Amino acid sequence: MEQSKYYVTHYFNAQNAGGFLIVSLIGLIIVLAIVLIAAKLQKHYKINAKNPTTQELAQINETHKTKVLSRIESFYEMVFSSTSVLIFLSLYYVLDERIPQAALYWHKYQDILLLAFLVCSVFLTFWFDRIFVHLKVISSKQKASVRLISAFYIILILLYIKFIYNDSNYDSLIFYFVMLAIGRFVYFDSTIEDIKDSLSGVMQNFPLLVLMGIYSGFICWYGFYTDFLLTSNGVIISTLLAHLFMDASIFVLNKTRIVKLFV
Repeated sequence: MEQSKYYVTHYFNAQNAGGFLIVSLIGLIIVLAIVLIAAKLQKHYKINAKNPTTQELAQINETHKTKVLSRIESFYEMVFSSTSVLIFLSLYYVLDERIPQAALYWHKYQDILLLAFLVCSVFLTFWFDRIFVHLKVISSKQKASVRLISAFYIILILLYIKFIYNDSNYDSLIFYFVMLAIGRFVYFDSTIEDIKDSLSGVMQNFPLLVLMGIYSGFICWYGFYTDFLLTSNGVIISTLLAHLFMDASIFVLNKTRIVKLFV
């Protein structure tokens, strides 16, 4: 009980949380700046190569704007999807490690509960991208591709915890997510075209995985370095807290509407 009170006091300290939110917001701004700069370079290259007419230039500018907004929203979707899964993985950890009274039922029904948690994460992601921050430009197909990339991202997090912290408690989860990712490529009625389409989506969105890894890696490193994030409450829970601050940064930046000024 005393330990729980300590965690609440620590994480809800306005100075600590406020400073961490500012760092998360700065990190997000840097990520979006990279996306915007890369998109502008691509646009200028296309204009210089094609030498378009005034009408074609207007079309290029409109396409550019839509594509940039879609890329930004894809990154937001990546953060939201990852957070949704981490919330239920943290709940999985708490039930398994911190509530011994539930051990008997947990070990008996953990596979069913994990499946239920993952289904719930889908609905939570829907809340994130429709209500928390309404993503209006990104297509349903793109969302599906981003969520597949998010599965690989979760695998990387679990592998990091396993090898860096020598924690083998997540082996079954790693196997589960690997099978989940493979299942997106190969299923009972899949065709070569379906597999190619899924691979194409992964390759197109691979830069998202890189940006997400750098962004979340820096935020987590900063949190542990400054002792805002604690390993004593479980690394997976601290990783979730970092992602919640990333979500809050997206919410704040979206409300300011500053990003649209630079698109």
